[in-house]
Amino acid sequence: MENSCVIGVDYGTDSVRAVLADAFTGEMLASSVCNYPRWARGLYCDPARSQFRQHPSDYVESLEAVLTDLVRQSPDAVRRVRALSVDATSSTPCLVTADCTPLSLLPCYAENPDAMFVLWKDHTANRESEEITALCARSEPNYARHSGNHYSSECFWAKALHLLRSNDGLRSDAFALLELCDWIPALLTGGRDMQALKLGHCAAGSKQMWAEEWGGYPPQEFFAALDPDLARIARNMNPANHTCDTVAGTLTPEWAARFGLPEGVLVGVGNIDAHSGAVGAGVGYKTVVLNLGTSACYMAVMPAEKMGERLIEGIFGQVDDSIVPGMVGFEAGLSAFGDVYAWFKRLLCYPLRDVLSQTELVDAPTRDRLVEETGDKLMDALTEAAAALPQRVDAPQATDWLNGRRNPYPDPSLTGSLLGLTLSTSAPELYYAFAEATAFATKAIIDHLEKNGVEIDRLVGIGGISQKSPFVMQMLADVMNREVVVAGCPQACAMGAVVYASVIAGCHASVPEAQEALCRFPSTTFFPDAERHTIFLRRYARYRQIGAFTAENTLT
Repeated sequence: MENSCVIGVDYGTDSVRAVLADAFTGEMLASSVCNYPRWARGLYCDPARSQFRQHPSDYVESLEAVLTDLVRQSPDAVRRVRALSVDATSSTPCLVTADCTPLSLLPCYAENPDAMFVLWKDHTANRESEEITALCARSEPNYARHSGNHYSSECFWAKALHLLRSNDGLRSDAFALLELCDWIPALLTGGRDMQALKLGHCAAGSKQMWAEEWGGYPPQEFFAALDPDLARIARNMNPANHTCDTVAGTLTPEWAARFGLPEGVLVGVGNIDAHSGAVGAGVGYKTVVLNLGTSACYMAVMPAEKMGERLIEGIFGQVDDSIVPGMVGFEAGLSAFGDVYAWFKRLLCYPLRDVLSQTELVDAPTRDRLVEETGDKLMDALTEAAAALPQRVDAPQATDWLNGRRNPYPDPSLTGSLLGLTLSTSAPELYYAFAEATAFATKAIIDHLEKNGVEIDRLVGIGGISQKSPFVMQMLADVMNREVVVAGCPQACAMGAVVYASVIAGCHASVPEAQEALCRFPSTTFFPDAERHTIFLRRYARYRQIGAFTAENTLT
């Protein structure tokens, strides 16, 4: 076992990443990233309806690409691989057959978006989430009490109910619903029996209303009150689940041969990507990990004895043994973080994409390169200009709810707003306003957690935004008047999966022990500016006022 290696696989919103690492030292021996080809072309999505779907073939093809690339990069190390663990975006479920096959892999549903995986940020189930929340409020106990007494449209059962109502064929052919983080381990280990699958505890507790205090999932009569077929789907789910330091099974010989991996590789129970990222960044008691990517997920843990029986309203999840087994895990966040900046880029780049792209003055490849290069340089210039702006109390101000509000107190129907425009308002000022809004939304969450008893001494940033935007990270430090440490690990989620894999491989006895050995990265610290914080506090008060007005006047 002295030279054991493990693989961590991270399914993000746009791509899958794989890391090959030494299980004892954490040394990264190889890494690979592959974008989902169909998703990159915008297939099966309708942003105007908040519909975001991904085809399972994207996941399988991209996984094969990254794992075979690891083999190509480090063939000797790959031969020593003992275990593999997977994390994935959540809630990203799909309707499946009795043998755990996604319906979209059947010829009759190959192009049906409702038969595909429903991405975490899909909000097509808003009506269903309100129905579930209302039923929870009338139930004793309230089955949404571990998700802040509100069941989000981003979550598992709301999406299931919406899909069942969308198509009679789907309704009759669907046997169960599987999260992406559960389906991949099932696929790799040859799992074909829903009742035998080892499902992940993190996803079940955080997204599926599973809790020991009411014996697992809510009872059949709860689901039947919503829809008889939803009750059938729930009845077909395995009521047992397992923490991420548990073996789900062994990589099948067929997959081993296809990837070029040795036979007998252990496959771990799947986990949520943000939770895995928190572990990879070294989350522990009194540390909040800010996972800043397409959305933002903020994770904290506390010893159960310190939390007691308290439950925090208005956050996404509070689950025993999630994130780090043996502790209470907390999850909150923003439905859009990097997505806000991406939206602003698309807005400003409209002339490039839709006008310049039609020019005949240059050939098509040159035109495409020009559009891409100009778009990238535009955002760099915007960021530089926004960072150089003098701080003004009366500058334009925005709310960040371009994809609804996740926390505190979820409301997917909310929309963004912008206040204080004049004929002199510049693009950098608008960019600054939206960046500031995401920082204010982060402060609202951190304040809410502390107010409700979560002890916080340290903030650690991970994810693409933390790595790429010192401007945003400095603003976060100034807004919250706290040091913000950026972990120098560009693949924190995949590294968290490495931690889990090293435990199931028997190289470490527990997740905290593995973290201590493996999660040693250089870091960058952003220190708060007291003067800027004073001005931000005045603007934060106005942000709350604008938010209240926006919430009251959102068009529905």
